[in-house]
Amino acid sequence: MSDGFKQFVELQAKYAEATSQMKNLRSSVQQRENDRQRAKLTAKEMEAVEETARTFKPLGRSFVLEGRAELVKGLEETSAKATEEIEKAMAQREYLAKKLSDVETNLRELMQGNDALAKELQDRGVI
Repeated sequence: MSDGFKQFVELQAKYAEATSQMKNLRSSVQQRENDRQRAKLTAKEMEAVEETARTFKPLGRSFVLEGRAELVKGLEETSAKATEEIEKAMAQREYLAKKLSDVETNLRELMQGNDALAKELQDRGVI
């Protein structure tokens, strides 16, 4: 196994790992967006509920009696936490995008002008 092939395999593994992380990150951001939207919509609907009304907080498969103010506060906290997590994920996404770009560049440079590596990859059925 040549050094070029080893480098190719390592770069390919890094690319696959970064792509997987990016996919997981997108999924996480989507979930946080859903959480934030749900909390905002529920808080808006709670505005129409009277202060004296009995309100319940879902807890697993049951519901617990909780005051309207506490419920609204909890929804606002959920929304704020989701927003914070989305911002962190966006920063991480920039890092992963740069990492993917670097790996792609390294793969291109490795393949460019390296006929022996290209032949070895073809012989092994990689490309």
